[in-house]
Amino acid sequence: MKILVLRRPKITFIISFVILAISLTYVLWLQVVSSLEPIPINFIDQTQEKVVALTFDDGPNPAYTGPILDILKKKQVSATFFVLGEGVEANSDLLRRMLKEGHEIGNHGYTHDYSQSKTLDEIRRTDKVVYAATGIHTYFYRPPGGFISKSQAGIINRNGYEVILWSTDSRDWSKPGVNRIKKNVLSNVFPVSIVLFHDGGGMRSQTVAALDQVIDQLRVNGYRFVTLRELFHLENEYYSSKFEP
Repeated sequence: MKILVLRRPKITFIISFVILAISLTYVLWLQVVSSLEPIPINFIDQTQEKVVALTFDDGPNPAYTGPILDILKKKQVSATFFVLGEGVEANSDLLRRMLKEGHEIGNHGYTHDYSQSKTLDEIRRTDKVVYAATGIHTYFYRPPGGFISKSQAGIINRNGYEVILWSTDSRDWSKPGVNRIKKNVLSNVFPVSIVLFHDGGGMRSQTVAALDQVIDQLRVNGYRFVTLRELFHLENEYYSSKFEP
């Protein structure tokens, strides 16, 4: 009977080779899985109709959300507000006003937690307080800061939410000045843009001052304003027209 003896260097080589093979297999598997997961929606490019969706994050905040709603009402513009649950609990009257005036409510989590460790819990807590205040559930979710992995987006999607980012950033969060906010929007907007503003999370007086002028100029440039649901409806209409007999 022959006894096979493996010396230590040879054993080390075999173990290393096996570990490498397993690692490569795992990496390839991750690539395949990630390619199948839904990705966050930044914009819808199936129509060239000149529409734009204005979105506001981090509210409701009584100092700024009210004045922003005043402007939108005066200009007859509907928008989408991604609200924080903790803000909703303190300002539920502003949420009811949003709905009454034709706006849409999205979910921005409960505490603006960047970690993603409790994302689903944050979403559900916010949905619960929104429902308590308005009788409606949220459908769109925007992660704080826009930070989200494909795997996280997939989990959220499978739990009934569309993950929405943006395609035009006003950068009002950096408080660059009213003229810069206007330029950031007007220089980068395009048909079916999703524009990012903020109505909370800090001092937003520059946003309030810029919004009126941004709306006026976009209208001069031929744009009309829609909510995110209306934007998706336009997409569905596009597909229907493409495949009609």
